[in-house]
Amino acid sequence: MVMKEEWLSQFENENTRRQYEISLEQFERHVGQDLENYYKSDLKWEEFWKDLKKFWKSLSDKAPKTQNNRLRVVKLFFNDHGVEIPDSEWSKFRRRRMKSSRPQTQDRAGRKDEWQKIILNMSSPQGRALYLTLLSTGARIGEILQTRTDDLDLDSDPARIHLRAEYTKGGVGDRIVFLTYEAETAVRDYLKWRKGKTNAAGVSYDDTDELFPFTQQTARQILYNALERAGLDDRDRTTDRRKIHTHSTRKFFRSNCGLDEALTHAIMGHREYLDRSYLRVNPERAAAKFKNNMQNLEVLRTKTTEEKEESVESQILKKILKDKDFSKIENFEKITELLKDIE
Repeated sequence: MVMKEEWLSQFENENTRRQYEISLEQFERHVGQDLENYYKSDLKWEEFWKDLKKFWKSLSDKAPKTQNNRLRVVKLFFNDHGVEIPDSEWSKFRRRRMKSSRPQTQDRAGRKDEWQKIILNMSSPQGRALYLTLLSTGARIGEILQTRTDDLDLDSDPARIHLRAEYTKGGVGDRIVFLTYEAETAVRDYLKWRKGKTNAAGVSYDDTDELFPFTQQTARQILYNALERAGLDDRDRTTDRRKIHTHSTRKFFRSNCGLDEALTHAIMGHREYLDRSYLRVNPERAAAKFKNNMQNLEVLRTKTTEEKEESVESQILKKILKDKDFSKIENFEKITELLKDIE
């Protein structure tokens, strides 16, 4: 156990450590003993390679990316401890087996009206705050779940969160992400709601500095329950996986934010855009750009049919006023009503 814990401690990112730990624990269950005893049993690479390929096959019920990543973690652990699979063997296996042709889940971002139903079907303020934050920021769920309350700035306009390097995928560097007004409101409501309460693990919210002190599994379950209540629990007919899931919030952000490509990628934490983006150089400029486009990401304030019709009438009136053709307006009261709508 010490061997495994020491190896995991070298990774600074908490989410990375947890995912690596899951992979190692699954391998332990597969071989029927802990890693330290397995390693000390005069282990040869040929024996390990045989077990590793069987382990990969045992994960066939997982998504190909998950299956392959867990295999790589176990390989890395033993490689770091001197049990190395020859490159020729690994390359052959990777070419022939790891490029799986199994169909991927046909997942999707979800429309505004669908996310509105999902959010409204979340039974607690913490779920609504979390998912409105994810939709607003385009951040990975693992990043947001590591956020501390002192990373949150609700006094700025727009409100924002400082995602520190240790929270991010691969530690690519810290960045600022922004909250829509409805996400800010949800977070404020959640912070009031949680005072004096404990989470599912019995931890008092008052005794933690974590903004969302629960696991990814809990976060996923919050979404899955809401999807069922909203009647949106659609599954891919081939893989039986949900079409809308936690990663869909990033797809939603990318599809709807309306920001230029460089800023969009930088806010989402893509390494190749982050360093040269004015998100780093001039965060207030990035904040202004976001503020001007934040309505694209708001899902609770969707227009009603009546509002859409009034908007069309307003456009007609603008054209009439521009052309100075009042023959299409029947009476003064109608003009006054439409002018109020424009204002």
